[in-house]
Amino acid sequence: MKIEDIAISFVPNLTPAAVVHLLERFGGAEGVYGASVEELVRVAQLKESIARKIVARAGFAEAERELRVCENSGIKVVASTDESYPNQLRYIDDYPHIIYMVGASSLLGAPAMCAMVGGQVGISPYGEKSALVILDYIAETAPETVIVGALEGDFNSVILSAAIGSGLRVVGVSASPLSQISSQRYLSLADDILSHGGLLIAERGENSAKVDESLSPHHRIIAGICRGVVVVEGREIPQVAKYADGYGRTILALPGRITDSMSWGANRMIATSMAQMVCSARDVVEYLELD
Repeated sequence: MKIEDIAISFVPNLTPAAVVHLLERFGGAEGVYGASVEELVRVAQLKESIARKIVARAGFAEAERELRVCENSGIKVVASTDESYPNQLRYIDDYPHIIYMVGASSLLGAPAMCAMVGGQVGISPYGEKSALVILDYIAETAPETVIVGALEGDFNSVILSAAIGSGLRVVGVSASPLSQISSQRYLSLADDILSHGGLLIAERGENSAKVDESLSPHHRIIAGICRGVVVVEGREIPQVAKYADGYGRTILALPGRITDSMSWGANRMIATSMAQMVCSARDVVEYLELD
């Protein structure tokens, strides 16, 4: 990884998909910064205003500050061109060129990674009990499975903590920069994940502007690195499941009672064939081939 790799992620008005396009066109971040305004406009079809920012070395000051913060905080910066970058993630159209990690990065090479997702607010007794049954069964029959989920959110806190309690390793994906996890609850969960051999990942850098966590694209990272997604419950179809559907990942959903608002999302996914219905914990292991 070079300073150009981090810098390009800070160029204003460049989406992740646009960064991927530039990297492919110019063979890497160094090639992008070595191009002229005319080449950037002609070859990559960039707006001239953005091309001029790149030629003027936009993003380099932020990248230098980023590296200093990461070095002081023990955060590893990984570019998509590095060997340690997760292969599964590299094959989605809008993969993040840069990710930030703390912990056991070797988990990204695990043969089976499974995401468990639910509603944005809270978790029902049914959802919690069902998730615990599934996690215990996975731990018993496919103990090498790595459970992936968002670090923030009430549902995620319960699920990731339960996965750790079942003896499974966990990858927590943060909507915030890793050194800016503010809530004490999530900070405690992050520490628990790391102390049990897990990994924390974020796409947003330490110098990124704060954004609404509910709108953060960290959901696509969860879907991108996993073999499949298990939707436990939710009042709507989870963003992770929508990304997983676009990436061709296997999606499973637990059916719920039609009178329960928390079951609408999963039931809708089953009804529209977006997800396969889970009738037992064994289904999750077999459908995702975790064993």
